[in-house]
Amino acid sequence: MKADRRVILPLFAAVTLGLYFFFAPRLPREQVVEVVLGDAAPKVTEVRLAYDDSSHDWSSEVDLSFEGKPAPRVVHHESQMPNGEYKLTIDVTGRDRGTHLERNVKLAGGTTSVDVSEAIMTALGQGASR
Repeated sequence: MKADRRVILPLFAAVTLGLYFFFAPRLPREQVVEVVLGDAAPKVTEVRLAYDDSSHDWSSEVDLSFEGKPAPRVVHHESQMPNGEYKLTIDVTGRDRGTHLERNVKLAGGTTSVDVSEAIMTALGQGASR
């Protein structure tokens, strides 16, 4: 009986650790994405973020509306997604027009910042002011 325990306990521990290391990268983690709107923020009425990770068949999207109040210079989005490479689609709508942007981002837990301020200023017809 003692011999069985000496074999079964380490075997159980090894299988448990193996399962953990196999599934851990696929488990959702807290991710924070900051989209920098910069000086174009007052003209922005809506931001739509869509994440696509084809390697794990993971996708997520969110619509953030700022109608009636100014958009922040930095839009924060918190979500639970696995770490990995994502195609981030950013659709920004202004009062008169909008723009569609795509960026490749690597989410690894914590905060990831994406600066789209110049592209948005150009798309919304404001030009770069410094």
